[in-house]
Formats: sequence, structure tokens, C-alpha cells
Amino acid sequence: MSEVKVRLAGYNTDMEHGCDTPETISAAYARISRDPRPVGELRAQAASDLGAARSSNRRIVFDYGHGSVAEHAFFNFDVLGLSRLVGEALQSFRLASFTEKSQRYVRMAEDWAVPPELEETELAEPFSRHVRRLFELYGSAMEKLLDDGLSEGRAKEDARYLLPLATTCQMGMSLNARELEHMIRKLSGHPLGEARALSEGLLNAAREVTPSLLRHLDPTEVDRMSWSHPPAGKSLADEVELVRADDDGVVGPLLVRSREGGSLERCRDRWRKLDAADARGMFAIILDSLGPHDLPPREWELARYTFDLCLSATAYAQLKRHRMCTLLVSRYEPSAGITVPPSFVSSGLEDMLRRAEASSAELWELAGHPVGAYALTNAHRRRVVVEMNARELYHFSRLREDAAAQWDIRGLAGRMASGARGVAPLTLMRTGGKSELAGGGE
Repeated sequence: MSEVKVRLAGYNTDMEHGCDTPETISAAYARISRDPRPVGELRAQAASDLGAARSSNRRIVFDYGHGSVAEHAFFNFDVLGLSRLVGEALQSFRLASFTEKSQRYVRMAEDWAVPPELEETELAEPFSRHVRRLFELYGSAMEKLLDDGLSEGRAKEDARYLLPLATTCQMGMSLNARELEHMIRKLSGHPLGEARALSEGLLNAAREVTPSLLRHLDPTEVDRMSWSHPPAGKSLADEVELVRADDDGVVGPLLVRSREGGSLERCRDRWRKLDAADARGMFAIILDSLGPHDLPPREWELARYTFDLCLSATAYAQLKRHRMCTLLVSRYEPSAGITVPPSFVSSGLEDMLRRAEASSAELWELAGHPVGAYALTNAHRRRVVVEMNARELYHFSRLREDAAAQWDIRGLAGRMASGARGVAPLTLMRTGGKSELAGGGE
């Protein structure tokens, strides 16, 4: 059993002047817009008087409201002992970078987080007994899948559907001070005690080296509301529903505009008059030149696609990495059902997973929302409303439809891209995994 630990691994400093804080960099850069001196002199001045630099930060960032100045201070954190469940809350912040130990590639040790809400209650022992049993089933499933001829990688990939959302993870996180303040404040209003402990750990790790850039730390009502996820409702299958989609009439006129100029209304009129061959050719000349790691131009960002999904926690763990799209999630709860890996069916492991599902549901009912989610597994599903623009959909498709992608997210991505192509066949004519493109890489 573990508890969350946060370590400040690094931060940017003024190497030339030897200041052991990022605050002098932000204070110096804040002066660039109004002080004619060379920036090197501004850095030297900030470094010579840390107290004045901190006062300048407080005045400019908070009193004047120029929050972007805080973005010049940058931090790296080790985060350890965090549950997979609260790890999802942490990774919901868009303007940060995360690298997490993968349950797909690493065989997980028997280590989990006990939610503070259950410590020293009558549910503490049943919860730990349930989670320990899930780890035992995970090991048994791994051995059975290996015996049945699956590769070690695929066995780990599928056995993890039995792991609980209480399983601990570790990650490296990098972000600027402005987003760090936002993260600390918002997590402090989370309904789970573990998330609030994470907030406190981040604050304790950072405030000694940058007190002038961490100020508004009390959660607002909007912060608390953002964690109020709706119920998932019943679901009998993984679902992908395209609920809103732009057709080719969004990007098409923009391509006319890039070629001919003029007002957008005029370009829309020109687009409507093009014959099918000319319209396709205008898209193809751009899209046919894309390499496996290229994205279409920004004109594609104006076409948008909204999906209503029901997907496993395993698939969501990969979907959540696409933080530039909009993700509106439901709760994790037993009513949404589970996703059964095909290998579990062929290896006779489905009954094992179904028993784990039933046991998880019992603990969920006893603990209630939101604490009960710790007892659920990676196979359990949630509902997610996703909106992404066509450019991001290409990025998603390239990564998640690739032959090397995990089967669950690969199937989901394929259905999403196929549905959107049905509405916008030209805009999305070259979606597909990297492996589908000539010369596609790994």
C-alpha cells in the first residue's frame, strides 16, 4: 500500500547569474515590454535583488493581472504512489506534460492506494482484500494467456483489465507556474482526499522556491463543480456515436481562400460551384503530401466532430492523453458494464473477469460514489463526450489506428474516424494509422 509522494525534481534558473529560483527569470522577462534596456541587463538586475524581483512578480502577475509572466517559471515533478484513479484527475490539466509508467508495458507489482475515506473504517479490510484478490487474478490471467501462446507484451496488455483503479502509478510531470497554481487550487477542491493530498504535496514542494508566483490557492465553487461528473447510466456494449459533424463545406471554402484570397463568403460561393473532381483535387494536393508524422494545415481546425462514447478505463487511459480535445467524462460506476478482451474469451478467462466485476460492484455499493471507483477495474467503462477538430482527429487517428496501437483504443479510433469520414469524406480522406501510410514509421 502506498501514499502519494511529490518531489520537485527541477526548475529553470538564470544560469548566468546563479539564482536558485525561477522567479528572477519571470521578473526580468516581465520588464521587457516596458523597459528599453537589453534583456541581459534586466536579468542581472532581477538576480541582484531577489526581494525586489518577488515584489515585482506579485505586482505584475496578480495586481496587474498579467498572468502570462508566470509561464516563464517552469517545474519538473516526480509523482509517486498515486492511484490510477486520481492520476486521471491530474492528467486532465491541459497545459502540462506527463509521462506515466505504462500498465501495458510493465508487469505491475502488488501496490495500491487505500483511499483516505476508507482508512480506519469497517470497509478498510474488505477493500484491501478485494484489491489483493484482483492482483492475484491479474497474475493468474497473465500466466494463462502466456500458456495459451500470447506474447508477453500482449499478455500484459490484456491481463491489466483485471487491475483495480486503486493500482498505484508513477509519473514525471512538467509545467509552468501559472498552470501549477491552477492545478493546486483546483485539486484542492476535489471530492477525493487523495487528490487534495496531491494538491498539498505539489504546493509544499514548490512554494519554497517560488513563493511570489503561487498566491490564489483556495478552490472556487467553479473548481469544485468541475469535478461533479454525471452518472454513466446503463450500457450493454462499447458505444461510438457521432452526434455532430461538419461536412466538407467547412474546410473547402478555406482552401479556396488560401488559393484565391477574398472574403470567406465569396470563397463559400466559389466552393459551391466547384465540380466534384476539382473539389477532390484541391484536398488531395494537400493531403496526399502528408507523411506519417504530418498534420494537415490549420484550416482543418475549423471542422469539428463530437462523439458520445462508452469505453473501458483502459481505452480512456489512452484517450485522455489527447488533452487538446474536449473530454467530458461520467463517473466510473458498475452500471456502464465492462469491456472483455477477446483473448479472455478464447482462453476461458471471461468468467474470472465477470466474478471480478461482481465483487467490484459490491464494494462500489458499500463505499458509494466517488470512493467506490477505487474498487473498479480497468475493464469498467465510463461515458465520455469528446469533441475534436479535424486536425486533432488526424493526430488521434495516426497514433491510435496504427498497427502497433492497443486493440481497444484502435477499434475505438477506427469507428470514430470512419463515422466522421462518412460526413466529411474529403476533409478526412487520409485518416488512418501511421502503418497505413507509405513509409509509415513505428
